Amino acid sequence: MRGFFYKKPRRRNYILWGVSLFVVSFALIAAGFSYYLYNEITNRFSSRRWSVPARVFSSTVPLYRGQALSLGGLRHMLEERRYKEASKEPVPAGEFKSSNSTLVANLRDFEFPGIFLPSQLVEFDFEQNRVSAIRTRDKEISFLELEPLEIARLFGPERESRMLINIRQVPQSLIDAVMAIEDRRFYEHSGVDFFGILRAMLADFRAGRVVQGGSTITQQLIKNYFLESERTFRRKFLEFSMSLILEALYKKDDIMEMYLNEIYMGRRGSVAIHGIGEACEYYLGRNVEDLTLSEAATLAGMIRSPNNYSPLVNRQAALERRNVVLKRMLVLGKISPAEYDSALLEILRVAPASISSRIAPYFVDYVRMQAQELYAPERLVSEGLGIYTTLQPEIAAAAETAIREGLGEIDSESGRGPASNEPENPRQLQAVLIALQPRTGELLALAGGRDYGESSFNRALSGRCQPGSAIEPFVYLSALKSFKLCDRLFDLPVPYELNGISWTAKNHDGRYRGKVDFRQALEESLQAATANLAFETGLDEIIGTLKSFGIETAPGDLRSIALGSFELSPIELAKAYAVLANDGQKPYLLGLKEIVSENGDILDRRHIDFSSVTSPAKAFLITSILEGAVERGTAKGMKRLGVDFKCAGKTGTTNALGDSWFIGYTTDLLALVWVGYDDHGPTGLRGAQCAASLWARFMNLARPWIEPQEFDPPPGIVEETICADSCELATSNCKQRKVEYFLSESRPNGYCTIHNNQ
Repeated sequence: MRGFFYKKPRRRNYILWGVSLFVVSFALIAAGFSYYLYNEITNRFSSRRWSVPARVFSSTVPLYRGQALSLGGLRHMLEERRYKEASKEPVPAGEFKSSNSTLVANLRDFEFPGIFLPSQLVEFDFEQNRVSAIRTRDKEISFLELEPLEIARLFGPERESRMLINIRQVPQSLIDAVMAIEDRRFYEHSGVDFFGILRAMLADFRAGRVVQGGSTITQQLIKNYFLESERTFRRKFLEFSMSLILEALYKKDDIMEMYLNEIYMGRRGSVAIHGIGEACEYYLGRNVEDLTLSEAATLAGMIRSPNNYSPLVNRQAALERRNVVLKRMLVLGKISPAEYDSALLEILRVAPASISSRIAPYFVDYVRMQAQELYAPERLVSEGLGIYTTLQPEIAAAAETAIREGLGEIDSESGRGPASNEPENPRQLQAVLIALQPRTGELLALAGGRDYGESSFNRALSGRCQPGSAIEPFVYLSALKSFKLCDRLFDLPVPYELNGISWTAKNHDGRYRGKVDFRQALEESLQAATANLAFETGLDEIIGTLKSFGIETAPGDLRSIALGSFELSPIELAKAYAVLANDGQKPYLLGLKEIVSENGDILDRRHIDFSSVTSPAKAFLITSILEGAVERGTAKGMKRLGVDFKCAGKTGTTNALGDSWFIGYTTDLLALVWVGYDDHGPTGLRGAQCAASLWARFMNLARPWIEPQEFDPPPGIVEETICADSCELATSNCKQRKVEYFLSESRPNGYCTIHNNQ
């Protein structure tokens, strides 16, 4: 009997030991598992949380009193930036309202390196297609800057578009709307809402189908950020466990911020839209802080099924879902009956379609190439960098329009278009248009072809073309050491011996004028006179000039220089002409201005830079001649094409009529146009016919953004009245008198010796 009683406690001890061992083992496993999950969460959330593509921005756009800009033009600019026409007063941020001669816009705020553009209500008055007044709430102003336009995003393989926001930016109405429809007890539970799960199960049972979800905002964040979409017990267990740990580690506001930046909100073509910030911009054209109650409810309603409730795809479904959210907010006491009624009546208005992805694709490729020289590709597509450029979007759009319409007109007139009798039309005329600010070197527009969709080859940067007679100004500038603008040149077909071969320059019209002024020879692009001048000036002098102007591919013989029969890229020629337009200073070409981190720190900045190439006085003399070329020389048809402002320019045509050019500039804008075939075969067109007409079309479209002034003589230039026959100071006896510019060191010293004694 005694032995029986001794065995019983021993068995109980085994059970206790077994249970204890199980509990300890389970606790250790649970602790280890929890520690593993803890590390997973902290490692992911303490490092970069999302892959955010780099955003490429244009420059700001100046608006000022007296500007040649119509009300319709400003309206179009605002619509490009996804402003909407307001339907109520006062005009909300990101919207505008217009009448016959007034436009009122509530401009969004925008911050970028060194500049903050505040949100402000601005009124613009117009008279005769000009801005006559600009007013803010409290004063009249003469100038303001319109926000940059986003022109591209550099996506990674995931092609996710996300604009991160801070919880402090988010209006309470949006937080309330999201909680009302997704997780009304978010600030009460600890990651898993067991009451919510029971409530959802009961609602589903009553309806006989799934009508409510039991997942909290925290669970949704865990599921979207860490887990696959599979429906298994293991995934649900991980979701529960990680939700509890996440809530223990982070504050509720931090979790809400992460959720609002993570959620999937639909698609834009092949790009997935993630986060409320991106959804606000894409669907509504607003910054998140400017959302109305109705708009907040619309976005909150999309979370459950963004593609089905997209206001762009299914407007009626989006409205009905918005109303469900508003009703839930009313029931929960988040809004008043008056707010509910007002929000129900608000018209659901979406942002205009974005055209930024279609603006300046050749320029974007150029900037992308520059950025890739500075940063690894994976960094460009994931770290949310802001890339700020010099592109002026309205000028860039003018360039693309000029090419499209100009080439279409040339095709139609010459029979090259779709109606052509050619069986296949194997070749298409191509064009390049480069526009830059010569005083700063800022690249304002760059179109490297006729249609980027058909050919992404950037002819502006990588094309090799013969400049033809467009190279002549640099030959004449090289000769200014020995010649004055009134000196006589021989315009005669003189044979020259080159490498044992006789060669004679010929004028394009077959006429030779004997003796002509230095000025006239360049204004009329007389090839025979130019060749004679080149041989007199010397090969080394001219090649030295070309290289100092940035033309590195200068040939080694005078015939190629005189004819312009060597190859260069359009961008080389544009930079060379910029020296003439900038008083002899060669500007460093700027396309990329700053690269900024996600936090606003400037990572890289490009500065305006110059190098002196020739004197301002010599550059002015050539500009003066090119101004004459537009007034009475090879480009005298410009007035007929609507060019009624001061400009200087030079046509260019190769001997075989394969490459046609026009490079022209005002005091504040230089534009180069090239037209030709990719194989440089003959087009039958001269620079004055096609390239000049495209240039004029472009400049007329860009007219609101330029203020051409007179080309003022710099120090070192003197103006004298001379006798046209002797190139000496005129007397009262001289019948052919004219005013001419001279370098101060080569001004005429004496009076006319031909007519002085008459």
